[in-house]
Amino acid sequence: MTTFRDVILLLIGALCFSTTGMFQSIAPEDASPWIVGEARMSVGCLCLFAWCFFSHKLPKNWKALPWKYIAVCAGCILAYSPLFFFSVKAVGVSTTAVVAIGVTPLWTAIIEKVVYGETPPIRWYVATFLALAGIVHMNAESFDTSSSSLLYSILPIAAGFVYAVLLVVTPKVMEHIPAETTMMIVMGIASVVMFPVIFLFPFDWIFTTKGAVVVVGIGLISVGLAFSLFMTGLKYTGSVIGATLGLAEPIGASIIGIVFLGEPVSKLQIGGLHLLFASIILLVFGQILLRKKTKAETE
Repeated sequence: MTTFRDVILLLIGALCFSTTGMFQSIAPEDASPWIVGEARMSVGCLCLFAWCFFSHKLPKNWKALPWKYIAVCAGCILAYSPLFFFSVKAVGVSTTAVVAIGVTPLWTAIIEKVVYGETPPIRWYVATFLALAGIVHMNAESFDTSSSSLLYSILPIAAGFVYAVLLVVTPKVMEHIPAETTMMIVMGIASVVMFPVIFLFPFDWIFTTKGAVVVVGIGLISVGLAFSLFMTGLKYTGSVIGATLGLAEPIGASIIGIVFLGEPVSKLQIGGLHLLFASIILLVFGQILLRKKTKAETE
């Protein structure tokens, strides 16, 4: 049963995800997104391994793990980065973020319906509409689709689909092992597969002071903490509700950009933030009321 704690963990995890852009923005100029991605997964995996080791959460029987689902999760992690990266190159950061993040809850609901026959509650439709409207408001002034081809318009949609698959499949793995252990294994596999990028792009910047701060910060906060908290909450909240609550990430990213990076903010963006807040509050209070109703029925 979903508890208020699960919702809060998921929201904090989403806010940890939102620090990714901040760390990338302060990275040295020669920091390739590919190396940043590899460092993020490697450091995140090491942090999660240390946590699992000292908390005795390492698997006792590796052969019994659901490797089919683990492979799907690792494939999603690997596919999301290039889809998002090439989309950014083609249509820009704002358009990519709007499409990829915005379609994730929709893809999640479709997958859940087709695969498991589950239908989202009414409040999800209202909350998702508010969230999508909020994201569009926050990025409306940055849209530039005049030169976008059909292919590049599909890339962020595909990125959202891949992320939705990750949200649906990961709870299947967590039926056998904790969230931290799940993401440690998934990130470990992804980092090993992606390792050859260090031979294609410079990585000397990692050994500078600024580079080390970026790598450790992005690995510890936007992977270690983010995935552990988000996936723990997702296990009981459900992938459909979780995907919409995950839209707290652009809220966090916007606040960081405005407060810490000095980015300008417009009335449209402020209105978008309010819509996103309304969406999340609707879902949070919906979960609280559902919990009270379920508790009353059991008594």
